[in-house]
Amino acid sequence: MDTLDQNIELNSDKLKINNSIKENLITAAKWARFLAIIGFIFSGIMGIVSLFLLVTSLASGFAPMILATVIYIVLTIVMLFPALYLIRFAGSTEKGLNSNKQGEFDYGIQNLKSLFKFSGIYTIVFIALYIIYVFVLARIGFNRVF
Repeated sequence: MDTLDQNIELNSDKLKINNSIKENLITAAKWARFLAIIGFIFSGIMGIVSLFLLVTSLASGFAPMILATVIYIVLTIVMLFPALYLIRFAGSTEKGLNSNKQGEFDYGIQNLKSLFKFSGIYTIVFIALYIIYVFVLARIGFNRVF
């Protein structure tokens, strides 16, 4: 079944993937692949730094350094997810559009959705932690003044 020639029902409106949309999605997939590769490289670098910090912090027994190591390890793991979603989006979307396979295309778009969902949750968590951080600093500062 040819996906490009098929009309897909979406809320009673006709949706069609024409050549312009196909080319834009293929271009987006190529950029997503590039960003995913950069993401994997930076995750690898952070992983190496995390291992170095782990060895150093355990050797020194310095508690703040151990905490920094845990944070680096967590951030390394967290950084892998966007890169993974991007590489899956890029590969499946490009493959699906070039071979007209709906299942591959759907999988690519699902990974794009997962990327945005992950980014949204990550943003909410970061904002919440930042607000908590500001309140803790304000509380510490308030206690030192009085």
